[in-house]
Amino acid sequence: MRDENLHKLSELADRTVSDPVTAAILLCYVMQQTARPLDTDLLYEIAVTSGMINYFAFQEALQSLQEKGTVFCEDKDGKTYCSLTENGLNTAEKLRSLAGKSYRERISALASAAVQRQKNEEQVKISYETLPQGCHLHIRLIDHDLVLLELTLFTPDEYQARLIGDKILTDPSTVYHKILGAVMPDSKN
Repeated sequence: MRDENLHKLSELADRTVSDPVTAAILLCYVMQQTARPLDTDLLYEIAVTSGMINYFAFQEALQSLQEKGTVFCEDKDGKTYCSLTENGLNTAEKLRSLAGKSYRERISALASAAVQRQKNEEQVKISYETLPQGCHLHIRLIDHDLVLLELTLFTPDEYQARLIGDKILTDPSTVYHKILGAVMPDSKN
């Protein structure tokens, strides 16, 4: 029965997984692909918010993985971080042998994007200030202790400010370099 559920992974490429056993394998694969402990909020974002795994299957799978010792979770700085045990690494390998390459690549891309976004959030501080007529978007780009850029942008409303903020979080380095490129003289002249 378990092998039948695992074999269905290739058929689930465009659907949300609702089977906790299959969800557990997917979670292990996600953690293997990131190669670092993931906080449960980020793991939730990758798995549930992306539409890969159903909320209830996610909760049941994560609990089961902890109970079986497949995943080790510890609290640090007010967050719970999960990492794979040796058993978890073996479970992640099951997905590699049972799911198609394109499905595995999609999972890896989702995980990489979420991890990169989390790293960007550590370097980019964004806040929103609602005004009587519009919204200020406050942006700070930080590299270690050095503030590279502080910028306040006016937008017509908070919705647009959040769209811009999300876009900046996607690739803050490019935004920084484009701003510098726009104000620096062209060296080719």
